[in-house]
Amino acid sequence: MTESLKVLAVNGESDPAETGSFIEMHQRGVDIKVITWPGTFQHNMLTAAGVPTSPYVLKGKFSPEGIRFIRRELQSKQYDILHMLDKRGTMNGLWASIGMHVKLVAYRGIVGNISYLDPLSWLYLLNPRIDRIICVCEAIRKYLLSLGNSGMRIRRDVPVTIHKGHNPDWYKPPFEDLRQFGIPGGCFVVACTARGVPRKGVPVLLEAIDNLPPGLNIHFLLAGTHMDNPKHKKLVEANQYRDNIHLYGFLKRMPWILPNCDVSVLPSLRREGLPRGIIEAMIGGAVPIVTDSGGSPELVENEKSGFVVPPGESTPIRDRILELYEDRALHARMSDAARERIRKDFTVGQTAEKTIALYQELVDQAGKEKGNR
Repeated sequence: MTESLKVLAVNGESDPAETGSFIEMHQRGVDIKVITWPGTFQHNMLTAAGVPTSPYVLKGKFSPEGIRFIRRELQSKQYDILHMLDKRGTMNGLWASIGMHVKLVAYRGIVGNISYLDPLSWLYLLNPRIDRIICVCEAIRKYLLSLGNSGMRIRRDVPVTIHKGHNPDWYKPPFEDLRQFGIPGGCFVVACTARGVPRKGVPVLLEAIDNLPPGLNIHFLLAGTHMDNPKHKKLVEANQYRDNIHLYGFLKRMPWILPNCDVSVLPSLRREGLPRGIIEAMIGGAVPIVTDSGGSPELVENEKSGFVVPPGESTPIRDRILELYEDRALHARMSDAARERIRKDFTVGQTAEKTIALYQELVDQAGKEKGNR
């Protein structure tokens, strides 16, 4: 019945997984149109695949112009679903859809920062008009269900878990030569791709590096928005491996860098979703070391496709890096298992299939509601 599904998706700069799911749903017969940022690589992918788009940049969480833009599109035909994929899209989409018979689907990608005591949360994910919230991992779904008290809780059917799927073919060779980052050939490379914010726990990783035995042939590539902040630079300068630590800001070609890395560490302290950087690392065969935070343990099978360690503790990270460095047979097995984990269990096809099923459930529900009136 996907031929009858009419979906308007409102997004900012789509990531590859979101873009891939839009394309997959379009190919499966869903009548989907995407409001998204013009001039981006992902927008170009959508148009190249024949997915109808409406280029627009929402300029704030409450944009009268943006609200009118979304509402005009909703009025252009009888949409079944308004799928809002970021905070701006959700808050403006909620205003734009007032009085319209369209089912509302929102999205949540991290744990935390939602409260019944926060008025903005009522204009966002706690808005009772939202029919479903797609949670990128089970940890987020459980978090949303835990909010409030017995007299004020989100309906149990509203949050649902749908993991973001990827396609390894998105990241084909040629891969990036690490020598451009000052990393010599033939060494063991540990990467960390994350934003340089406190909750990502980068100082814990730097402490783990400092406590490794001296003189190992290991280099460390740390990259991401604000990763090269003054605090991190200071910690690197004091580290015994300072000459082997390569600190960068955002690197656009990271998915093509990671296949030449051996390990990828995400030392998050809290609020993790389903980390895209770790997914990209696993696709490239870098063995992941993640903390027991948010959706990371849902992604990485401990001691099979990587390691899951306690958050905030440097010693387990150090020990796992050392174990993979010293046991290359173990590293090879885990590298293969990491690739297979994404290829088998986190595919864009699975994401599209589950999302279409959710849409259809809401359309069927709307039909029953109409029949009961």
